[in-house]
Amino acid sequence: MNTQRSHRNPPAIKAVFFDIGNVLLRFSSRRILRKFASAVGRHPIKVARHIWKGRLVDRIERGEVTGEELHDLFVKQLGYTGDFTRFKTLWCDHFTLDRGSFAILKGLSGRMPTYLLSNTNALHIEHIQARYTFPGLVKGAILSHELRLRKPQREIYEAALEMSGTAPEETVFIDDLEENCEGARKAGLHAIRYRGAKDLKKRLAALGL
Repeated sequence: MNTQRSHRNPPAIKAVFFDIGNVLLRFSSRRILRKFASAVGRHPIKVARHIWKGRLVDRIERGEVTGEELHDLFVKQLGYTGDFTRFKTLWCDHFTLDRGSFAILKGLSGRMPTYLLSNTNALHIEHIQARYTFPGLVKGAILSHELRLRKPQREIYEAALEMSGTAPEETVFIDDLEENCEGARKAGLHAIRYRGAKDLKKRLAALGL
């Protein structure tokens, strides 16, 4: 009897999804909070209580709160005096391109389908599309406020797979938060927690990319 086991090669990776915040674009929540506090003349802790109470961030990223409604909240609850145009700058102008991850996305996009998968909101996406080139390099984007789903919900990863037309084991997801990576793994995707471009290159190379 032949007891030799046959070993298959793992499926080739056919699609890669990138998160945006603190993967392609760096930002600091503390700096943003201090910036908001300065704009309304309040202590950062008081501003934080308004922003993070009552599922506000969750609702913003699910598309349940519009940019205009968010501006109105800042005016009525925090005493912000700027108009909506000034508010958009306050809300959005704090990103810095991560050139390392951008270079990786740019290189991959020339060889295979790449996508975005991000918890975000309409104001941020409008700003990002006007300011940065990477949205034009990807084949598509799964954005929480459009689907009304947020990572790490399983359904958002399933929507990503539907967009790419790939099997979970053929798909890579890159995110800076472990809970979002774990959500992707539970849906069957390969997940890489972003710890810098050098580490990401090694992790992708191990997957044959």
